[in-house]
Amino acid sequence: MNYRFIPQAGLVAVMAFLSSCAYMQTHKNIEEAGRQNTGYHLVAPLKLYRAGGQYYLAAEQQQLRIHYPIVHDSIFLNENNAPTYTSTGGKDTTVYFPISRGTGEVMQRQDGYVEIETLKGELLDNAATCSATLPGAATECRIQAAVQGDSTTWITPEASTDPGIGTTILSTLDQVVIDWPGTVLYNAAIPFMAPFVFFHQFLTEE
Repeated sequence: MNYRFIPQAGLVAVMAFLSSCAYMQTHKNIEEAGRQNTGYHLVAPLKLYRAGGQYYLAAEQQQLRIHYPIVHDSIFLNENNAPTYTSTGGKDTTVYFPISRGTGEVMQRQDGYVEIETLKGELLDNAATCSATLPGAATECRIQAAVQGDSTTWITPEASTDPGIGTTILSTLDQVVIDWPGTVLYNAAIPFMAPFVFFHQFLTEE
């Protein structure tokens, strides 16, 4: 039996177990620093247009950078694990996404109700047909429905650039030197942190 692979297999097993609890991910931010992402930002007040029988919703096209929390923790920080997006400072462009006739009509009703996150799903479905211009006969519609949410941002991975080889190497080194050891230490500290977190949450709720 070859025993040389036992330590490596053990390390892989430990990392697989820890990945379900908490892990450091600074290497992801290094990688994202070398990547350009095309994304979209939908913010209230919304702008709705109609051309013939087709409705369009305006959104801002932006160049975005993804930022990951240093520690992804599904135990203590389970509400702070989502990545955030920031604009890289490029010029924003207004684009127009076609939406369904039903959605467009609901948005114009006084008793209507829409959620920005739900609208994002419809825009994602029609991403391939969005345009930087409206048809010539388009007119703006008055939105009277109640709108839930302030804004939402998303990216299109297929329009993202790959980081350079230097950034990839630096990210890999950071993962090996910083994130893997840090993940082991962080998970080892969880039993000691648990009582403090529990009492903090208890006192906060009180």
